Amino acid sequence: MNIRQLRYFICVAEEASFGRAAAKLHISQPPLSQQIKALEKDLQAELFVRGRHGARLTRAGQALLDRARALIADFEELSPMVQRVARGLEGTLYIGIINSVMYGPLPSALRTFSMENPAIEWSLEELLPHQQFEALLHHRIDVGFSRHMSDMPGLSCVRVYCEGLAVALPQGHPLGKAERLTLKELSDEPFVCMSTQSPVMDSIVQRCLQNQFQPHIIYESADPQTLLRLVQAQIGISILPQSVSGSAPEGVRLIPLCEEGLNADLYAAYRTDDMPPSLPAFIDIMAPSGIGRVQL
Repeated sequence: MNIRQLRYFICVAEEASFGRAAAKLHISQPPLSQQIKALEKDLQAELFVRGRHGARLTRAGQALLDRARALIADFEELSPMVQRVARGLEGTLYIGIINSVMYGPLPSALRTFSMENPAIEWSLEELLPHQQFEALLHHRIDVGFSRHMSDMPGLSCVRVYCEGLAVALPQGHPLGKAERLTLKELSDEPFVCMSTQSPVMDSIVQRCLQNQFQPHIIYESADPQTLLRLVQAQIGISILPQSVSGSAPEGVRLIPLCEEGLNADLYAAYRTDDMPPSLPAFIDIMAPSGIGRVQL
């Protein structure tokens, strides 16, 4: 059974005549009859009752007709669909994220992207940076957003936006009236912080060591809201991306951290040789003009 036989079958069924169908298909009647017989042999069912006045569908033929029309419609849509996906007009964008990205421009970027590209779906998966890079190399995701630039072969990175760090302090804290803070001023404080496996927190710890003190870390979490609630309860202070300030609970103040070279800049990582056509448009929405650009 093949597509041509199904086309021939549909034409005979619609014309109710082998002769009229052959004329419409611009072929002679014997080859048409041979193709229909070959189809009936493959299906092991008689599709037409043949008579002097034409060809009438059997029950089996009627059952095949609806499915054959659907198969032909799907077949005809196949090439345009593949072309739309290849041009980035359709398909699914698989996105890896870290938790704190949801406090920045990602949610509004997803909304804008969906409005501008209604035929493209997207999927989010929360992964640590090293997990994102592995998922990219294994084609489980198409792009990963984290605060770490990958140097892994086969992956490229662009900075999506620049972001500073802030110190979260509970209400009434002695440092709470400062306009800016340095790590040295925090040397005696207990920390509730992001995972020390994260590139940002690792950089903070290394800078603390350079300043001659070991940070006293009493709790780690990947969830900024958990850390902010612990700060609110006066269990410790935290250092977080500035974008979380808009969701800080009552009684918590975020003060900019003033340390050269320490930041929470966001990067997008993607496969160098297998980039989804829709990705550059999404990055353009995420990134302020002139910050991040994906090279095709």
